[in-house]
Order: sequence, then structure tokens, then C-alpha cells
Amino acid sequence: MMSTPAVVFLLHRQQPLTVDPAAALERPDAEVVVLSAPGGGGPFREDVPETGVDVREVAPQDWETVIRQLAGGRTFDIATNDEYALLDCQRLRNSLGLPSRHPSTLIGYLDKVVMKRRLSAADVSTARFTELATVVVDPAAARRLLGDLGTPVVVKPRQEANSRGVDVLRTADDIVAWQHRRAGEPGWHVEEFLAGEQYHVNALVRGGELTPVQVGRYLGPLLDLPRGRRLGAVSLPADDPLVPAAHALNERVVAALGGGDFVVHTEFVRRADGRLTVVEVAARAPGALVSEVSALTCGVQLEQANLRLQVGLEPATPKATGLHAGWVWVPVMPGETFTRQPPLTSEARIHIRSAARTPYPGRTGTIGASVLLWNADRDLLERDIQQAGAWRWTS
Repeated sequence: MMSTPAVVFLLHRQQPLTVDPAAALERPDAEVVVLSAPGGGGPFREDVPETGVDVREVAPQDWETVIRQLAGGRTFDIATNDEYALLDCQRLRNSLGLPSRHPSTLIGYLDKVVMKRRLSAADVSTARFTELATVVVDPAAARRLLGDLGTPVVVKPRQEANSRGVDVLRTADDIVAWQHRRAGEPGWHVEEFLAGEQYHVNALVRGGELTPVQVGRYLGPLLDLPRGRRLGAVSLPADDPLVPAAHALNERVVAALGGGDFVVHTEFVRRADGRLTVVEVAARAPGALVSEVSALTCGVQLEQANLRLQVGLEPATPKATGLHAGWVWVPVMPGETFTRQPPLTSEARIHIRSAARTPYPGRTGTIGASVLLWNADRDLLERDIQQAGAWRWTS
């Protein structure tokens, strides 16, 4: 690993940073510049404390020119934790003579069809799917999809993140209605619905070598928050029998999709027959509060680790802290506002988002409360997670 560069440029298109990047690099005198694409929303999640980092709104096609100008002959590096800027970051690193950090075949982590094909070729279980080169309205094709993949089916864009565009369709009429909404659009696929408990597993990747970090169990499908579903996850203890199997799965995933210097986040389902079937893989730190849970339970804040790996710095070494942790996202629905939070035994960090502080004017739900919980007593934590998930936060 090399020394910290004088300037670090962080790229942002859509996914906001969830950490103070200057703190992540642990170098107060290093200059950090965020290059944020116009129209991508703010570069920081709203619960990130004021950082004082230099943020510049720059169109992605101008990023290289601006980097050269602002670096001014000083040593510099480039990093991102934004799914939508990973290819930009890889291209700029290559163009500007920086060491390669991302997988050489990065598209295998970004394109869900390519991902499934490569994993299947390596005998890693994935969902069965049908690729849609272009969406057309075809009732007969809708019926065939249900016959081939079962009921319900899941429609997904090939290249999106954070469940954008994902929907569960239960009947042929549902599929036809979706075809009408998306008619003429390229880049979609339809996959079987995977029944079973959902999990995630995270690791540090250096070259082709993985350092296991953390495994967690989702409280339910990561879908339908705009319709009122509460999302969340809880860490698994190191002695849970699933943990070694999950880390072994992650090893096989990276072997199939390619290594580099980054954090890998794999989501999977444990099916009724015991198979672990991959749902999604990301060559970056995960969203929501998964990185914060990892910091509490293993001492590794995953987004910080991902940024450090990209600029050639050592991340923290995973080590069990004796804590268990979890998170819950509570939606606020149109017309609702935050009222009160539940009584909790566990330590908690609760952020009521701006959308829930006054009657929410949106047409569908959005995140209203972000809840991070931790406790040395797993049973108490599980009880509080359930309490936070069931509580009436808004009215």
C-alpha cells in the first residue's frame, strides 16, 4: 500500500456518500474534492455531519479535465462508492495512469444478466431468468414467463442499484400492464422469485484474496418501501452455522466475477432445500446502514474501507467487538409526519429524515426514520429490532 495522496477526488453520480471522506482517509491535511454530477442529488446522505469537504458540481464528461487542473502537479487519487460512477472511476484511473483497483471485468458486477451468466458458469446458484432485449407488449410472452419461471416473477433493469425499477408481478395481467409501462425500453430481464430468508455477506478484497468481515440477515425483501414496507437487517453472530458457508459463497462469487481492491457485498437467499442462491453482487460497500452495523460488530466501516482500498490505504482489520447490531428503515407515507419513537433497551442512533418532519407531500412513501441499534445481548437487540419494525412512527 502506498502513502496517502495529496488530493483525493471522489466521484458522485447518484448514490450519496454515507461517511465523512476526510475522516475515512484519516489524513486531516489531505485535500478531498467531491466531483458531483448535476441532477444527481446531494453527494452526502442527510444524516452525514457537515464535512467541510470541497464539493464541485461538474458534468462527468469534464471530470478528467477538472482533475488535471485541480491536482496541479500534486499526487492524487480517485475513488467512489457510487454504483453509477464505478465505470467512470475505472476509466479515469486507467487514463490518468493510476494503479488498477476495480475488477478488470467490472461489468460482471454491474450488469445483472452478465453477473448471473458468469456465476452460473462457475456453478454458483443464481435465479433463473429471461433476458428482454426490448420490452414489447405480448400477452402470450407474459404467460410463457409465468410458465417458465413460476409465480410470481421479478422484473429488474440490468444495470441499476438499490432496488430501483424492481417489481414483483403475480399474474399475466400484471406483466402485460408492466409491458405497457415499459414498452420500447431496452435493458430489462425477468427472474424467478426466490422464496426463503434473505442475507448479505461482506468482505475486503485485495487482488483475488478475501478477508471476511460480516454476515447479516435481512428482515424481509428489500422491496416496496414506497408502498409502506419497513426494511432492515440484523448481524449474525460469528458462531452461527451459516456464517462460514456465506463467506465461502463470497469467495466463489469473487473467483467468478474478478478481483481487485474493493469491498464486495453479496446478497443471497437460503432456500428451503438449504441452497444459497445469489440475488445481487456489488463491487462496493453496501447501502442502508450495513456499513455502520459492520463498524459496530467487526470494527470495519465498510464504506470507509472501500474508499481506503481504492486509494491504496490499509482498511481496519475485522475483529469481533462483542456487540450485535441491526438497522430499520421506516417509511413515511403521503400526508404523514413523525410522531414519536418507541421505547428501546438497546443503544440507538435514530435520525428522523427531513421528509418526515412535516406532512410529507410525496405521492409514494420514502424513508422517514433511520434506526441503528446495538447491544451486547443478542436477545435484547432482536426484541428492539422487532419493536422498531412494528412501531407506529408516523401518523
